[in-house]
Amino acid sequence: MTLQHVSGATALVFAFGVITVGPANAQQRRDGSLLPQNTSGQVTAVGCLVRGSSLRGGKSDKLALAHPKKGPVASVAEERCTADTGSDALILDNPEKGGVTEAMLGRWVQIGGRLESETDKNPDNLRELDVASAKLVPVVVPRAETPPSAPAVAAARPAPQAQPAASAPAPAPAPAATLEARALPKTASNLPMIGLVALLLLASGLVLRSLRRRERAS
Repeated sequence: MTLQHVSGATALVFAFGVITVGPANAQQRRDGSLLPQNTSGQVTAVGCLVRGSSLRGGKSDKLALAHPKKGPVASVAEERCTADTGSDALILDNPEKGGVTEAMLGRWVQIGGRLESETDKNPDNLRELDVASAKLVPVVVPRAETPPSAPAVAAARPAPQAQPAASAPAPAPAPAATLEARALPKTASNLPMIGLVALLLLASGLVLRSLRRRERAS
């Protein structure tokens, strides 16, 4: 009987421990594990700035830092900045002290401040971060690496040889008569021909005159 009582008490203690630890672990999962639940201290957190009303356990009059992660960081690789109702988040206290404004909503920010401890066992309760400083975090999307392309190997081709210029055909030799005609100077004249005709006419006249004298004498 004593052993049964001990076993029953052990099971009861174990069940109570599970019930007690369960909500704490759920709460731990929603604060980015920046600090233990029962510890408060200075932290630097990076996350997406959203309205508290968009989160389960958030406050309508507060801003919240969704998807909190430990900082500082130089940039973030994810361009999209949104959160669903069950996302990890921290409620921001005194955001104006660090320069947090609604113009930063929907953007990645880095916030430094004091993270308060959490004693509430309600898993929907969000831890509070007292803001001391804040700044926007640039988004740098990594480019996909492309495999190096194989170098193009150009086929070896002989250089084209210059073709010899076609020789012009030799001119045909000119006829000899043409060459002689071109070589002779133009010294011929019509005067000798005219003189010859005049002599013939004069000779004809003398013959006719002689014939007439003979006719008269007879």
